[in-house]
Amino acid sequence: MSFFEYFTYDHLLNLSLMGVVVLFWLIANSWINKKLKRFLEKRDWLVIGREKNFKKLAKNILFIFCCILWFILETLLSETFSITKIMDFEIIPKGWFGDNPDGTPSNFKFTLGSIFYIIIIIVTSKLAVSFFRILIYRSTKTKSWIDEGSRYTIVQLSKYFIYSIGVVVAIQGIGINITFLIAGSAALFVGIGFGLQSILGDVFSGIILLFDGSIKVGDVVEMPGEEICKVEHIFVRTSQLKTIEGKMIIVPNSGLTKENVVNWSISDKVTRFHIDISVAYGSDTALVKETLYQCALKHPMVDKRRNILVLLDDFAEYSLNFKVFFWVKNTWEIINIKSDIRYIIDHSFREKGIKIPFPQRDLHLMSDQRKQKEE
Repeated sequence: MSFFEYFTYDHLLNLSLMGVVVLFWLIANSWINKKLKRFLEKRDWLVIGREKNFKKLAKNILFIFCCILWFILETLLSETFSITKIMDFEIIPKGWFGDNPDGTPSNFKFTLGSIFYIIIIIVTSKLAVSFFRILIYRSTKTKSWIDEGSRYTIVQLSKYFIYSIGVVVAIQGIGINITFLIAGSAALFVGIGFGLQSILGDVFSGIILLFDGSIKVGDVVEMPGEEICKVEHIFVRTSQLKTIEGKMIIVPNSGLTKENVVNWSISDKVTRFHIDISVAYGSDTALVKETLYQCALKHPMVDKRRNILVLLDDFAEYSLNFKVFFWVKNTWEIINIKSDIRYIIDHSFREKGIKIPFPQRDLHLMSDQRKQKEE
């Protein structure tokens, strides 16, 4: 059989229809990448920071639509095309796994339709998660009673719930009896539980973090060792923390539940910090106090509604030590804020003649009296 005899009219029609659908998919996918964001912004449907989720949702819907469109066109225009024959093609024939645990004959068979069924369940689950995430963030973005961490917790829990249902539906849909599957795997689960105790501990810690709310996404925390981090993500087993230097730290969830972690964001959105300053003996302490107060007050990030406190902390060996306490809402920027205030203090001290001391040593030179006696 020659090359041209093999490709009949129906084969060419099938390939042409597939090419049309693929071309449509490429054009629509390009439009999503270039113009979807602008389209959503005009209609005020876009949640800031969730552009990728909108694109994923749109691309998944487009994929399902193109698959359905191809099947419809093939069924209507091609006489030899049969979805039933394609779906019933057996990859794993019936009885390949033997009988059921109760002795009854096994009716399980894995067909090409089973693969499409699993793909549809996966895509549908992802669509449901994406749609629910967009719905939560859009409906609560202007609400003051819910913060970013609470939104993240709701979305994560719903994602695990939807995916769990999807797994159960997929297993039941392809003909596997989930009751027998769980019963037959009970001993295996026990062995896995003993072997993976630490991992399971991290998993349960992740569930506790999501439900407990003591540490949420967006919180600024101080880890053991005085490492200041911002919680970026809380997953099932691990959490991602971002340091001030921009590094991403992967921490097991048990480390956040068992260790003494200081959460700067849990009690109040405004946190108090202080700066240590030393001045030379003989300085006008009243002038120093007023200068430090005004320097902290000048910074735009310092909360003006809360009290700024200046204390004479100690009479040191070479200096008078002061502490200036102030309140800041944006705790993540505290290093830059402290640096800015120190610049302001240095400039004000130079203008007013206030000296910052440095350690001094007196050197006494003594002649050798033994040489003088010998002479």
